[in-house]
Amino acid sequence: MENNDQNTKIEEIYALMKAMMKKLDTLEHIEKRIKAVEQDVKDLKTSLEYAHLEVVDIKKEFEENKEVILEVQTKIQNLEETNRKIQDNITDLKARSMRDNLLFFNISEDENENTSETIYDILENKMGIEDAKNRVKIDRSHRLGKPTHPSIRRTKPRPIVAKFNFFQDREFIRKYARKLKGTRIGISEQFPEEIEAIRRTLYPEMKKAKSA
Repeated sequence: MENNDQNTKIEEIYALMKAMMKKLDTLEHIEKRIKAVEQDVKDLKTSLEYAHLEVVDIKKEFEENKEVILEVQTKIQNLEETNRKIQDNITDLKARSMRDNLLFFNISEDENENTSETIYDILENKMGIEDAKNRVKIDRSHRLGKPTHPSIRRTKPRPIVAKFNFFQDREFIRKYARKLKGTRIGISEQFPEEIEAIRRTLYPEMKKAKSA
């Protein structure tokens, strides 16, 4: 009977020790898990610090690039403004060089023609300007554009541009332009293409204003 009691106590102690060992194993496992979590947190903290440094570097680089971009944009704006002024000056010079010019339209085109003589003939016989050769002086004249095929030349002759010696001569001829009414021939001032583009845009509005 006494032996049975001892065996029972031994078994209880063994079971208790076994339970304690199991708990110790569990605690050891938990400790390992905690250490693993602590290491993960440490690694995450290191990664965050590295990421923060990268963000700081990127922000710094962005600010530097922003300054460069602003500088480049300013230079581009300055270049565009300079280019605009140059273009305006070129347009102004073109307009000045064309100040004494007139364009003559729908004048038959001959292969070996003398355009100045053709214009003088129109001034005298179509516009009624007597002794035109002595009253106005043409410095030079020529057809605009490249020579075209004879079949096209007959239906759509190239305009003649004439440069007169004096601005007053040009204006004198313009006063007689009404004499060409009823003919196919037309006369107009010559302007640079840039100004012509603006005039084409404004022409419909000007036409509306006149008819109002």
